[in-house]
Amino acid sequence: GCLVRDPGALEALARTSLLAFDKTGTLTSSTARLISIESDGVGTDEVLARAAGLERHSEHGLARAIAAAAAGRGLEPFATRDVRSVPGRGIRGNAGGQAAAAGNSALMSEIGWPLVPCLVERARALETSGHSVVYVGWSERVHAVLSLDDTPLPEARAMLEALRRRGLRVMLLTGDHEAAAQRIAAAVGIGTEDVQSALTPEDKRLALDRRRQDYGVLAMVGDGLNDGPVLAEADVGIAVGSATDLARETAAIVLPTGGLWMLPWVVDVARAVRRTILTNLMWAFGYNLLAVALAALGFLQPILAAAVMAGSSILVVLNSLQLERLPDPVLSSVPGRPLIAAEQAPNGELYGFPAVAGTHGG
Repeated sequence: GCLVRDPGALEALARTSLLAFDKTGTLTSSTARLISIESDGVGTDEVLARAAGLERHSEHGLARAIAAAAAGRGLEPFATRDVRSVPGRGIRGNAGGQAAAAGNSALMSEIGWPLVPCLVERARALETSGHSVVYVGWSERVHAVLSLDDTPLPEARAMLEALRRRGLRVMLLTGDHEAAAQRIAAAVGIGTEDVQSALTPEDKRLALDRRRQDYGVLAMVGDGLNDGPVLAEADVGIAVGSATDLARETAAIVLPTGGLWMLPWVVDVARAVRRTILTNLMWAFGYNLLAVALAALGFLQPILAAAVMAGSSILVVLNSLQLERLPDPVLSSVPGRPLIAAEQAPNGELYGFPAVAGTHGG
């Protein structure tokens, strides 16, 4: 179920020493939920309808949550035109002849829209508690703050532990604020020193480039529109199945929807492929060097050399066919517990890591 779009991706993944992850929609559920709406006196339904009018044009996980919340209340989103995304900031448009925007505080500062002090205080309190915050404004002023909560995927922590057992280092690169990033990082087992927050797409690309000096071959896992540049910059870009079209187009490997837990197995496959390639090359070069030397000394007749060459080709093919013996990722007898191929428990039996029952099958 995994799509390899670049033939060189498997060899590069086998040599990867660090995997960087996006947060929203990658390590967290793609269905965040709206927690609260704080406004300067404007009705919450109006705030949500205006926000949904903008966010329904976005594929970001938080945007989908806002649009879903409006639909859940039976609200008709404001008709919004001239919508454009501001990478790493939010989204802007025009509703009813008035400029409208939804995004983070950096976006509001960038366009010069003032924030009511009471909203600033409330937003800071929400951010400190680890919630994601979206500012909503129109008529050149911020009128409300939406707080949203996204939960880590239940299999994310064990998946990251499986990657570490393979000698890989993992880190989190996100555009969300620090408190939200640290909350998710703690939940999935990523250390504070491996978390970078409040990053624009360009910041993510630069952060990955800086790490390349220490780690060599790097991989990036993401799902959003903002992940396109960094997926393209990484030696191996990996998109999850729910990713935006741009993320899938710029990624070298695409995992199926709900298939993030398969990533350690993909690493196993990549390493097995590379070992097979190296083994075949060593045999081919070794055989030819030996055969040429024997032929030069008169110990290898042409007819014998032709027969041995055919046998050599058969050995290479048979060695390559051993890759078909690699076990597929399967679910154990306990519902929802995916097994990762090539991991052995002390008793020699395959073991896996826990996930939510009934979800994320292969």
